[in-house]
Amino acid sequence: MAKNVTVLQAPPSSLSVLTRGLRGILPVVGKQGPLKPETVLPDRTVELTVDVDPARVGEYCEVVGLKNTGEVPVMYLYVLSFPLIMDLFLADDFPAAAVGSVHVENTLTRRRRVVPGESLTLRTSVGNLREHRKGMLIDFTTEFTDASGASVASEVSTMLIQQRTSLSGEKSGPAPKEGRPGAPDAVLSVNGSLIRRYAGVSGDRNPIHMSPLGGKAFGFPSSIAHGAWTAAAMLRVVEGHVPDAVVHHVRFGKPVILPARIGLYVSRDEATGGTEIVAKDLKKGFPHVTATVTPL
Repeated sequence: MAKNVTVLQAPPSSLSVLTRGLRGILPVVGKQGPLKPETVLPDRTVELTVDVDPARVGEYCEVVGLKNTGEVPVMYLYVLSFPLIMDLFLADDFPAAAVGSVHVENTLTRRRRVVPGESLTLRTSVGNLREHRKGMLIDFTTEFTDASGASVASEVSTMLIQQRTSLSGEKSGPAPKEGRPGAPDAVLSVNGSLIRRYAGVSGDRNPIHMSPLGGKAFGFPSSIAHGAWTAAAMLRVVEGHVPDAVVHHVRFGKPVILPARIGLYVSRDEATGGTEIVAKDLKKGFPHVTATVTPL
């Protein structure tokens, strides 16, 4: 636990998150130079107690294509943690700008099911700064406890700050062969209108998701889907079969350029009892998101 705890009375608004994020790239008030392995990260925890809103959970289920069964979908816990992650990431004492960073991996360990109406306390901290051949990786760790103080879940969101490092010269592994994949087990269809609705529910209004112009401003041919939307929508293929206690691990690949149709490919791991789901481009076969759902 960090020495310093900031208790929020309410989550930061999406407008505040957007304004602070864009401010971080301005040369006058921008962040310091490239990160180094010895860079000191803020020794601070952000805490927020929330009542899980049944109406918002219902909207979330609708926009990611899940049935509203009276329980909280596993990836909704990431939506709850997102404002706390951003509060840390966008703080004046954080040594890197959030804009331009990439969410590369997410691991959510749920110890029991959560139901709408529950009160949860979230505590988010940052650490584990380390080099990667494409930049520096940072973990934002969130712990979820219920009204009795019992642990409900924990989450690690891994962000990549893109820059040169001592590992930049290392060769990457062999690129996956591209080619039209076989018939998928299911297909996701997504467009800009749906993603803007997800942005409203999730609070993540990053310009790259909101319009083609926003996407183009950051080097994409159009707007892109939230990786967290894709990860949540993929769970349709295991709906009703996600264990109460589960580890949901997600690795993000190439972004989904909107509009898009995405193939889902499902395989079972008999050794662990888990399921792997890969969201692939239907023409070239490269992965957008790879997810595993494993009993805890």
